[in-house]
Amino acid sequence: MAKKIGLALGGGFVLGAAHVGVLKVLEENGIKPHVIAGTSAGSMVAALYASGWTVSELEEMVRSLKPGMFIDELAAVENFFVMSFQLLLNAFRLPYPFRVPLGLMRGVKLERFIKSMLGKKVFEKVPMQLAITSVDIASGKKVIFLSQQDRLKLVSRGDQVFISGVPVWEAVRASTAVPGIYEPKRLSNYLLVDGGLRENVPAQVLKRLGANVVIAVDLGNDGEESTVPRNVIEIMEQTLDIIRSEALEHVLDGNTDVRIRPLFKGVGAWEFQKIPHIISQGEKATRELLPEILRVCGRL
Repeated sequence: MAKKIGLALGGGFVLGAAHVGVLKVLEENGIKPHVIAGTSAGSMVAALYASGWTVSELEEMVRSLKPGMFIDELAAVENFFVMSFQLLLNAFRLPYPFRVPLGLMRGVKLERFIKSMLGKKVFEKVPMQLAITSVDIASGKKVIFLSQQDRLKLVSRGDQVFISGVPVWEAVRASTAVPGIYEPKRLSNYLLVDGGLRENVPAQVLKRLGANVVIAVDLGNDGEESTVPRNVIEIMEQTLDIIRSEALEHVLDGNTDVRIRPLFKGVGAWEFQKIPHIISQGEKATRELLPEILRVCGRL
């Protein structure tokens, strides 16, 4: 019997370009996942691939990415002063009469980019089985977006909720809302942020969706080289890496058959100029593990 292959794509902002290199090598060797899950940057690649984008189309898209496509410069300055003023008023226990931003940026450009790539498509219309993870920052629960058909097969537990019936772009916007950098995405009764806060490589849901084999792509700290953060955004990224690293090891150990971990020595999560190198590192890491991947997929 053919094995059902699941692919879990982790977060890492611009490091998510490595997922394209991984997919390129898998396809070159006749391996195409039946179900795919993504978190943060991985949610974008997963959603596009599941929607029918080819690897070459994905590569062309990620090579064209620029910081200005995601950074709301004026809004960031405005939010910074608003938050600073609100903290000052709090110190004197004075009321603040206006809306308080919940992130450095509102995510207007990020949302516009995601919508332009994915359109109005809902999960039920995506050709490949797809799951996208996020976290409700109010309750700490893991929120998983998938199709209505898949949701009916799964039972929500105390620490996680399954949601269907929403456009894919909204799920991706929620999953890419890095806490402190982008404002959370409000959906129903949830205030949603980056899924990496709970599980930066969404391997667990693939097992629950029936995958016999799970290939996980981990873009976290490779342990080879410590980097000093150069700005507040890098501080936030490294803070998240520290928070989620220990929990991630436990999740991947119990739910993953092959773990692909590209090495990114000296590459920051916002260094767009290094995207070609990041893609090549995804390819390299996958080629090195190819014999093991082929074995667990039943191709050897």
